[in-house]
Amino acid sequence: MNFHLHQPSGFLAQFIESIVYFDKYSPTHDVEQMLPDGYQDLVIDLTDQPKYIFDNHSLLVKQKCSEAWLSGTRTSLITIDAGGTDSSMMVVRFKHGAAFHFTQFPITEVKDQVLDSDLIFGDKIKILRSDIKTASLVSDKIDTVERFLEQQLLPEEIPSAVTFAVEAIKSNPSTQTIEWVASKTGYSQKHFINLFKKHLGITPKGFQKIQRFQKVVLEIDSTCQINWTQLSLDCGYYDQAHFINEFKAFSGYSPKQYLTVKGPLINYIPVR
Repeated sequence: MNFHLHQPSGFLAQFIESIVYFDKYSPTHDVEQMLPDGYQDLVIDLTDQPKYIFDNHSLLVKQKCSEAWLSGTRTSLITIDAGGTDSSMMVVRFKHGAAFHFTQFPITEVKDQVLDSDLIFGDKIKILRSDIKTASLVSDKIDTVERFLEQQLLPEEIPSAVTFAVEAIKSNPSTQTIEWVASKTGYSQKHFINLFKKHLGITPKGFQKIQRFQKVVLEIDSTCQINWTQLSLDCGYYDQAHFINEFKAFSGYSPKQYLTVKGPLINYIPVR
């Protein structure tokens, strides 16, 4: 497998978290689950094999994805095709609140959905995919994607109120933080919530819950001996019942079950 992680520089760096390219990927499992993290991703499949989304419980096929698609903000895990044999993709991860500046429509419309990217970008995405496949060097493939993103990008920054709220909530994902942030933006509560939803696809409270959940996932990944009671308190949950219920709502598993099924990568569960 060849794997390349690229982080853009310059103006584009304000909007793009990363651009990942890989090829010759043949996992030993067929199906995997990804946990919600609050991001949106543009996925460009460079093979001719369609990929599938499955029901989280029955594992029956729910949706077929071909060529390129946009994965919106998720509030629960998603069960997807692991890639098959010799998988190759380019994945653009937008920073929190940035996808709107490329799609130019409210991200709420793709919350918990995967949308064919030609419905958003038209034929330009097909041309981009062809140009990526034609480029021989990985650096040229990435340059091609960056040029496309620069052409799509609205010539304005993410609203400062959104950026401020995202960073504040990520650093301290508590309900008190949301109330404090809303009071600091200068907007009415209703206007602030609508602005946040427009750029992130979910409410500030919904984002706070996901970031609190992500804090738990990071702690589980980095801790050998877990004190569940202390962990739940440290991450801002009222009690054990609150912690377990919210964890299951996002992951589909209890915290202890998650320990037995999680994969080597964070937010990743190999299924079969």
